[in-house]
Amino acid sequence: MKKTLAMMLSAAMVLSLAACGGSGTSAATTAAPAAAETTAAAAAETQAAAAETPAPAAEGDKVLKVAVGCCLTGSGAKAGEGFKNATEMALEDIDYKIGDYTIQPIYFDLTDDPEKGALAFEQAIVKDGAQMAMQGWFTTIAMSCMDVSAKYEIPYLFNYGAGQSLDDKWLEDPEYYSYYIGKTYPTSDFVANEYRDLVVDAFEKGELTGEKKLAIYGEDSDWGRSIGDQMDTGFKEVGFDVVYKEYFAGGTTDFYGILSKIKDSGATVVAGAPNTIASAAAFLKQAKEVGLDALIIAHGLNEYPEWKELCGDAAEGAVTHLQVYADPEAGAEFEKRFKEKAGYDGGIGTEAVAYDCARCTFAALQACYDMYGVLDSETIYKFGCEEVQTGNWVYEDTITIPAYRWTPGRLSCVAAPDAYFVPLAQVQDGEFKVIFPDDSAEATPNF
Repeated sequence: MKKTLAMMLSAAMVLSLAACGGSGTSAATTAAPAAAETTAAAAAETQAAAAETPAPAAEGDKVLKVAVGCCLTGSGAKAGEGFKNATEMALEDIDYKIGDYTIQPIYFDLTDDPEKGALAFEQAIVKDGAQMAMQGWFTTIAMSCMDVSAKYEIPYLFNYGAGQSLDDKWLEDPEYYSYYIGKTYPTSDFVANEYRDLVVDAFEKGELTGEKKLAIYGEDSDWGRSIGDQMDTGFKEVGFDVVYKEYFAGGTTDFYGILSKIKDSGATVVAGAPNTIASAAAFLKQAKEVGLDALIIAHGLNEYPEWKELCGDAAEGAVTHLQVYADPEAGAEFEKRFKEKAGYDGGIGTEAVAYDCARCTFAALQACYDMYGVLDSETIYKFGCEEVQTGNWVYEDTITIPAYRWTPGRLSCVAAPDAYFVPLAQVQDGEFKVIFPDDSAEATPNF
């Protein structure tokens, strides 16, 4: 299936196109992960929670079978349910049709376990005939699915797995992993350095005072460590001392020991990614209880619609990134539709992002169809390599950010004010208020 593309584009695109170059033998002969070699019976368990797919297309209709990865069980089940509902909404927008093809979704359970997630994906391919895949959440599971995608030469478009290690793995062998296309979250250095720049700006303006001491905390996961380690590097570059650093098990809600150590360290800034609302709420409440006097960065706090209910006044003063609708009217319409469909509120940080990722996928498939007149694994892979990963194709009909676009040699999308852009906000009087950068700010920081 692979085509030699390197001669077709300029030297600036060599790395991305090398990923799509090579020969069919490369992917076929590279060793596949052990997770992808396990039996169909083991995978069947992970699919138990997956919903029924719509009725098959009428006889004679062309069908594109699309594996849709959602965490339907485990710690990510709430997000997975949101991803599934949002994907269905995007499919309804196009009436499950692209050109003369009916899109047949195959929802598979990524769970919160990399091996089980990979097994479920493999069965969606082997048993159900998936020709491509989309969506995703946890970085570690995205990494295991990357191996399955390469093994079976099935293009996997626009996964949202955020951790840096996903990009690092792709770069280890961009040719073999070239079936993994267009990650829709920027690298963690972008996220970490935005917080660093806020803090530096606050010290320069006199809004923050005291010694430049940083304490790092976070969930002991790829994402938690990725953000924390990037903060470690970035803050040291601007003269901060990292006086404490500790990662905790997922779901932890007892932070008194950690917070006591942070308080004793004299940190003026405490930063990290708690990664679940239960951990975030417990950390913030207990920080107030122990009298921690420091700026607290709780990355991802805004991604949970129930944050205010669970955190209460303890969230006051906390800083996080704040996704705001690039198209507020479309965002309001999405939230209305989502509640009507799902029966609960959908937030911008999870459900709306999933909706944008799904719409991005179907727009890319439409562009692929317009270009080739055929939708199958080969044409989708070719379009992904030649148009998406090179930056030729850009998706601008988004509601959560200005645009999704990519650049040669990078799996993650471009982070820039006209592409993936998320300002920083502080909880003030029980509401998120944008405080950085200055040209987006609606309130003055209250440190």
